[in-house]
Amino acid sequence: MNIEQFYDRIRADERTDAQFLHLTSNEPYVSLTAKTFAASRLADRYYMEGSHDEMVDLGAFTTLGLPAVESLVKAAEAAAKDMLGAAIVNLSPLSGVHAMMCAIESTTEPGDTVMTIQHDHGGHFATAGILARIGRQHVTTSYNFDTLSFDAEGIARTFKKSGAKAFYMDVSYYLNPHNLREIRAALGDDAVIIYDASHTMGLIMGGQFQAPLKEGANVICANTHKTLPGPQKGMIAFRDSDFGAKANDIIDACLYSSPHTASMIALATTILEMKEFGRDYAGQIIANSNALGETLAKFGYRVRKANTGRWSENHQVHLMTDGLGDYRELWRRLYSNHINVNFDHPDVFQQGWFIRLGTQEITRRGMKEPEMKQTAGFMHRGLKGENFASEVTDFISQYQAAHYSFDQT
Repeated sequence: MNIEQFYDRIRADERTDAQFLHLTSNEPYVSLTAKTFAASRLADRYYMEGSHDEMVDLGAFTTLGLPAVESLVKAAEAAAKDMLGAAIVNLSPLSGVHAMMCAIESTTEPGDTVMTIQHDHGGHFATAGILARIGRQHVTTSYNFDTLSFDAEGIARTFKKSGAKAFYMDVSYYLNPHNLREIRAALGDDAVIIYDASHTMGLIMGGQFQAPLKEGANVICANTHKTLPGPQKGMIAFRDSDFGAKANDIIDACLYSSPHTASMIALATTILEMKEFGRDYAGQIIANSNALGETLAKFGYRVRKANTGRWSENHQVHLMTDGLGDYRELWRRLYSNHINVNFDHPDVFQQGWFIRLGTQEITRRGMKEPEMKQTAGFMHRGLKGENFASEVTDFISQYQAAHYSFDQT
């Protein structure tokens, strides 16, 4: 087999990707420093906690230790604990869905009822299937897109009526912090609240969003590749040491084997970058979201506002496209001009299709408010059907570095 026939096509994909202005809300811009060991031979080795010596001794199993990796991981865990206000952090999950599975399986028992967000209200598509497969009962609640908040008392009624043990909070389409303190007060102290921070982990670490563990959540779980600009991996943080230790023992005992050494190094590096640069990075993301929303509104587009009155309090900007034409045609117009976006249409939205823009990648590439005006201009021209792909390619070529990272030191 000639492997190069495949690799040539993949290299072509790389070249194409480099020409695009990426405005999706679910992808990061990982620093070169974080990716340093992606192709290392260490990527082929197992990293196991306890690697502080030459040998990891697990009684029935021994293996080579990786003490330098261990020191990096422990530094990242300490930084994450500090930024999140957590007693225990686990960086071993392999993805966001895996983190979800680990969080639910380690804090509930088979037969327990778990409350989640309805899928058509932005809840994750995989949650219901996972709960069914692991023997948990399932009840759903809604998210109010008029107020961009939860009905805390309504949640409490459903939660108590169903006998639920845990509330798994995952909303994919949101612009502002959740009313978590109200939910905790309504549910009482015994309910387990798991806050999915996949979209906003970088903003939380940067101290520019809400602090879930301080506001009532028992657990934060997340993928690590949205506003936290790391590899495709997962993580979990626990507020209380005893509760977290019990859950962590379950996760470490049977819910993964290798945490994937190269990805672990990349994640640990990214967390330390957030400790160093996260506040400025997160603040600029939110400033960019508001500048982008403001400019799009001035062009005459209908842009959803956060319940704070601003255009956004995170990385997302919601551009409503109802009345502009078929979403597939609109997507093709943007794509032909090297603009990459996500179109979404939850059934709950009466307004129809919308573009869920994200500012996290372009912020890390070094763009600020003036570039948001240019970006909005590109969006406007693309949606109208103009052709100017070379302008976008020239524009993005100026923003190749990963800012707010160790690449810059």
